[in-house]
Amino acid sequence: MRGLAAVCVFFHHTTIWFHFTKTNQWVPPTANFFNQLGQGAVGIFFLLTAFLFWGKLRDEPQIDWVRLFLSRILRLSPLYLTSMAVMVGIAYLAAGRPATGLGWNTLFTVVSFGGIADIFGIKNAFVINAGVTWTLHYEWIFYCALPFWALALRGYKRLRVVGGIGLVVAGAVIYLMWHAYGVDSDMLMFFAAGILSAEFCRWPGALRLKAFLISAWGSALVLLLLVGLVLTFHSAYTVGAAIVYGLIFTPIALGNDMFGILTTGTLRKLGEVSYGIYLLQGFVLYAFFRSATVRETPLDHWLWAIPAAVVLVVLAQLSFTLIERPAMNRVIPVSARLRQLRF
Repeated sequence: MRGLAAVCVFFHHTTIWFHFTKTNQWVPPTANFFNQLGQGAVGIFFLLTAFLFWGKLRDEPQIDWVRLFLSRILRLSPLYLTSMAVMVGIAYLAAGRPATGLGWNTLFTVVSFGGIADIFGIKNAFVINAGVTWTLHYEWIFYCALPFWALALRGYKRLRVVGGIGLVVAGAVIYLMWHAYGVDSDMLMFFAAGILSAEFCRWPGALRLKAFLISAWGSALVLLLLVGLVLTFHSAYTVGAAIVYGLIFTPIALGNDMFGILTTGTLRKLGEVSYGIYLLQGFVLYAFFRSATVRETPLDHWLWAIPAAVVLVVLAQLSFTLIERPAMNRVIPVSARLRQLRF
C-alpha cells in the first residue's frame, strides 16, 4: 500500500506541475480524482503508521523504546537530510550562486524535519522538491506521542530515570513541532482512523465479518467506497473523508488483497522503496518539467510523466540500496550499545 500511495502522490504532483507551468501557481488539482491521488495517499501513509505502531503498543508486552526511536531516526533521517542537501545545492545553482548563506532559521527547520520553503532569495523554493517534507513532522508528533499512550494503556507502576527523561524529550519534540509548524486537526483524524482500524481488527466480532471483508465482495465494497469518495470529496483533508478512508483501509488491514493486486511482486518492491519515491519525486519533476512552456499540451505532459516515473523508481531503488538499507542495518548494533548505558 505504501508503494501504491507513493506513486499516487507522484501523479498528483505531476498534475500540479502542469498547472504550475501555465499559471506559476502551486495549487491542488481542481479535479477530485487527481486531488485525491495525492491527499488520499498521504492519508493512507498516516493510517498505516497509526495502524502499525498502535498495534505494537497493543500486542507487545514490553516495548524497546530505544530500538523503536532509533529505528525511526535511522529510517527517516539519512535520506531526508540527503534530499535537503540536494535541494540546497539545486537552489544555490538556480539562484546564480548568491552571496547570502543559510540562516539559523533555515537550519532549524531542516533539522526539525520542516523542510525548506524559501532559500537564497528564491521564493517558493519548495517547488524543487514538491514540498513533500511537510508530512514528516506529523509522523514525528505521532511517534513521540506513543510513550504517553503506552503510559496510559499500561499504567506503569515504576518509571525509571531514563523513561522519565524520554517522556520529557518526547513532550518537548511534540511541543516544538506543534508550535513551529502547526497541526491540522483533520490530519489527526487519519491517525485516529488507523488506531480505530487496529482496534477493530483485534475485536473478536471482526472475525465474523472477516470472511466477507477479505472476499471479492469485500474488494468490490472497497472499490465502491473509493468511487463514492472521489465523487463526493474534493479534499481528503476533512473528517468525513478520513472516516471513509478508514473504512476503505480496514478490509485491507484484515487481509483483503484487492483481487491479488496488493500482493504482486511489483507493488511489494515499490513498497520497499516507497520512502524514496515519496521524498525524491520533486527533484525528478523539477528536472523534467521546469523548462516546460505554456504551449505544452496535456498529452505532451503525460508522455513525459511516464519516463519521469521510471527515473524516479530507479533513483528510489538506488537510494534504498546506498542510503536507507545501510542505515536500517545499523539499528540493532547501535541500539545494543545504547542499552548498555546506565543512569
